[in-house]
Amino acid sequence: MAGIDQNIIFIAIVVGIVPALIWLFFWLREDRFQPEPPGLLILTFIAGALSVFVVLPLEYIVKGAGIIGVEKILIFAGAEELIKFGVVFLIDFHSSYLDEPIDYAVYLITGALGFAAMENVMFLLNPGLHTDISFILETGTLRFIGATILHSILAATLGIIIGFVFYKKKKTRRMFIFIGLIIVTILHTIFNYFIIDNVHINGFLTLGGLWILTLIIISLFERVRRINH
Repeated sequence: MAGIDQNIIFIAIVVGIVPALIWLFFWLREDRFQPEPPGLLILTFIAGALSVFVVLPLEYIVKGAGIIGVEKILIFAGAEELIKFGVVFLIDFHSSYLDEPIDYAVYLITGALGFAAMENVMFLLNPGLHTDISFILETGTLRFIGATILHSILAATLGIIIGFVFYKKKKTRRMFIFIGLIIVTILHTIFNYFIIDNVHINGFLTLGGLWILTLIIISLFERVRRINH
């Protein structure tokens, strides 16, 4: 952080975290009828944020191995999705508060948005980027409608997939977790590929697809909520 003005650091932190909190508030309203304990949600959010530091060494290893192209994007996406899921699994999946199908999505989204918040802050504080306030605000806005919503959508997708088999046997739930992780990893890879390698051509189309997917996920929330034995 040496050489970066303290005001820039403060603004980058606020701009990086606030979008994630806005999306978290949005998704938690979908569970407002039977809300989860605030303390557990805060713990999950913080754990998700700290999980960034588990992913980073793995990404350095991949870069050091000289892996490039789609393979690198796929490995990065898989590592992120697995780590984000693992953190929430350890903290929430065996909790007595996880007592309805929609809870899988709620906790996974909370952890994923913690991850997104930390990722945003680290991206905005990258010393290789311009360190002026206007740049940070512009970039933070783009991440609000791009990377941050991506993390929440992928987490919601995985949570809904697992939620559909909430009342099934543990073996079935494990199988759906595995399938769900494959699906979200593929979706994450596709998004990153188009944004990183084809941003000028497909950037807006990809973001538009995310918003459409958001609407679909919202409708699926209601279906998962009505699941019974």
